[in-house]
Amino acid sequence: MSEIKETSDFIETEVFYLVKDLKHDKEKPYELAYDVGGLIPQTNMSYQPHQVSIYNFRELQNSDSFSEYGFTIAKLGCALTATDFNDDTIVRDRYYPAVETLLWETFPHAAAVRIIEHGLRKRSAEFPGGGEASKDIQPAIRVHADYSINSADRTARAFFKDVSEDYQRLVTVNFWKSFQGPGNDWPLALCDHRTIDHRSESISADVVFDNRFTENQRFYHSSAHRWYYFKDLGTDEVVMFRQTDSDLEQGGGVAHTSFHNPHASVDAAPRESIELRAFVFFS
Repeated sequence: MSEIKETSDFIETEVFYLVKDLKHDKEKPYELAYDVGGLIPQTNMSYQPHQVSIYNFRELQNSDSFSEYGFTIAKLGCALTATDFNDDTIVRDRYYPAVETLLWETFPHAAAVRIIEHGLRKRSAEFPGGGEASKDIQPAIRVHADYSINSADRTARAFFKDVSEDYQRLVTVNFWKSFQGPGNDWPLALCDHRTIDHRSESISADVVFDNRFTENQRFYHSSAHRWYYFKDLGTDEVVMFRQTDSDLEQGGGVAHTSFHNPHASVDAAPRESIELRAFVFFS
C-alpha cells in the first residue's frame, strides 16, 4: 500500500461509527425508513461518536487520486446555480451530461455508463438537534457506503437490463456537491479506502422502506482510518468517489459521512447539496 499522507490543514471533530454488537452474528443489522407503529424496533443498530482528524485533501490531490484513495475532485464543465439544482429538468438536461463526461474520462474502457438517480439535502437550522421535523432530507451523519457489493449488482440488474446481463466488472460511483456557497457547512468526509479492512471493519445492513428494501455498508471504528475533505468547494467543482467495485474485496467502498465543521464561519449558509449515483459497466 502507498504511504498514507497527512497535511497541516485539518479539523478535529467527531464522526459516528457503528457499535459492534454480538447480536449481529445472528441477526442482520437493519433500519426501518418508515413508521411501523412500534411493532418492532426501528433499528437494531447503535452508533458511537469517535474523535478523528479530517485533513484538507487539496494538497494531496493528483491525477491518480481516484484509483489510489477512492475519491477525487473534478471540474464540472458547466455552471449551475442553486436555483438550477432545485429544478429536476435542468439537472437532468445539464448536470447529468456533465457527469457522464467525467465518467467516460475516468473510465475510457467502460462498456457503458448509466446514471440511476439524484437527490438533494438541505440542512435545517435545527439540525442536528431537531432536523427530523424538516420536510427536507438532512445530512447523513453516520459512517456508511450507499451500496453493498450485492445490492449494487441487484440494482444494476433491476434498472439496467440492457447492459447488466453479461458485464464482467461493475463500479458504482457517487458525485457529491454542495451548492449553497463555499461548501464548509457540514461538509462531506471521505475515508481512504486503503486504510479500511473491509472484511473485519464493515458489515452489510438492510434499509427497509414501506414498499422496497436495499442494502448498504456500515463501518466500525479503527484508529487506522484516514479521513479527508475538500475545503472551499467551488461552484464548478464536484467530489467523485467510489461506492463499490466488483474487482475489490467486499467492494472496496469509500466510507463517508457528513461532519460538524467547527471552523466554518458562523455566517455560513446552511448546507444544500446534491448527490448523484452512477453505474459503470465493463465487458
